[in-house]
Amino acid sequence: MTITGRTIKAGVTGLAAEGGRGAGGARAIRAARVLRARRVLILWVCLAPFLLCAETNAAPDRVVSRFRLGPLFEYRATRDGGTFWAVRPFYSKVADPVSDTRVTDVVWPLGTFHRDRGQAWWRMLLAYGSDNDVAREDSAWKAALFPLWFQGRSRQGEDYWALFPVYGHLPHVLLMDDIDFALFPLYLNYEVNRVERDYYLWPVFSRCGKEPGVERTGFFPVCGRTDKRDSKHAYAFWPFWTSAVYGGENNPGSSWMLFPLYGRVNREKEQQRLVIPPFFSYAATDAAERWRMPWPFYETVTTKTVKKRSYWPFYGDVAREDERRWYAAWPLIEHFSLTVKGLRTERSRFFPFYVRQTVYGKDKEGGERETERYTRVWPFYAREASPAGSRLRVLELSLIRYSGGIERNWAPFWTFYERTEREGEVVHDALWGLLHYRAALVPEGSEP
Repeated sequence: MTITGRTIKAGVTGLAAEGGRGAGGARAIRAARVLRARRVLILWVCLAPFLLCAETNAAPDRVVSRFRLGPLFEYRATRDGGTFWAVRPFYSKVADPVSDTRVTDVVWPLGTFHRDRGQAWWRMLLAYGSDNDVAREDSAWKAALFPLWFQGRSRQGEDYWALFPVYGHLPHVLLMDDIDFALFPLYLNYEVNRVERDYYLWPVFSRCGKEPGVERTGFFPVCGRTDKRDSKHAYAFWPFWTSAVYGGENNPGSSWMLFPLYGRVNREKEQQRLVIPPFFSYAATDAAERWRMPWPFYETVTTKTVKKRSYWPFYGDVAREDERRWYAAWPLIEHFSLTVKGLRTERSRFFPFYVRQTVYGKDKEGGERETERYTRVWPFYAREASPAGSRLRVLELSLIRYSGGIERNWAPFWTFYERTEREGEVVHDALWGLLHYRAALVPEGSEP
């Protein structure tokens, strides 16, 4: 037996036909609707335990069948052939043939496996990997057990492996290319911007390959010097003494620092004084002025387009052409208004208890119109609304607006009630399907 919105709608339509069109008939219609809805709801509550919370319908979210046993077990299928099932919090799997995606979670966030068309990536504790095209044997792939074992094939078809710190070769890590090491830190070799670097007893002994227009000499960290086309850099007992001289026509001048006591920058377009850096400093350029006294507790920045004040952690604000932001009692209270690509987003937060975010777009007359709204009162409820519909959840323990892993594996444990409006229907769902009610939305201004 299946109770759906169509059953309710058919019953209400029949009662309306019997009620007539007069005032008494309208009252009879409303009374019949209430009575019918109550009977259907009571019947559903009585039968749900025996039906094991199963339902078959044509819900707006494309779900055609669903089976739930509290928050622990769930299975559902969609009209397009998609499936989802979960044994929470240990395992969940979702497959969507339309977008050709599959996601499997194992005690999320400890393990997750993703397939998006031909690409795949996975993670399990400190192990992770990816494959650029699972249908091709020669595609780029990688696997690692961080930080000990690395293996894979680069996009250029180069196979590699590394057992850290014993021996290995890696094609790229951060800004470094073609990394080779043996008994690290005894030996390390890599390239940056096509310049080769060798280290022995890293970082003490080093050799740098030839770089056009650059000469390096030194014995790290005792002393060193680098001469470039328009500048000369030197250090002694790094990082305690560093200095530089800048030539050319762009911004000539000099700088030096006796760390951690005092530093000075004297260039054509920049003047800076640092005392016990980075805590006290004053900087002035041809476009900006900055004070830190001391950082991070007091800071001001002024440019032609930006004004920033920070009395951390009590109060701070930033004003730009497309952004207004302020905070109080950091990180508890924050508000900002940001415009990006014609959309203006306003967000207010009292962490962790309250978040409200509204997105505004442009209408045909050039004015603003609300396109999206999200409100969370933690841990009681969260609501999001847009022209396409709305959704209300009670309770809401997550501090993230949307996370696929949380939604699949953890959110049902605290979701006692949901109300969804979409495509002319309203759906009420409580206690993991034990209480379930669907009905057509009544347009505003029409007879209830």
